Amino acid sequence: MNQKPVESIAAAGNTEIPCYLAIRSLGFEISRVEEENILSDMEFWVAENSEFRFLAPSHLELLGLISMRQLRGQNWKAEDREIDDYFEKYDSGSL
Repeated sequence: MNQKPVESIAAAGNTEIPCYLAIRSLGFEISRVEEENILSDMEFWVAENSEFRFLAPSHLELLGLISMRQLRGQNWKAEDREIDDYFEKYDSGSL
């Protein structure tokens, strides 16, 4: 049986620029902001358009937030049952 190989992509340095380009292709402007607080200086990337503003520490996470919102819609937050199902499946004791 000859099966087609599965394409694998891992979160690594070589995904940052493709994620940036993907975000731009979705019509978002991207900027960087620095948040200074007592514990540490944090850098965030911001993707904005006329409807949304997303913030994350990397382009990969930024694209993940945008994708989550696009896929789940306005009610993107997990419902109690979804949270319970997740923990039931992925609780550290069941892995």
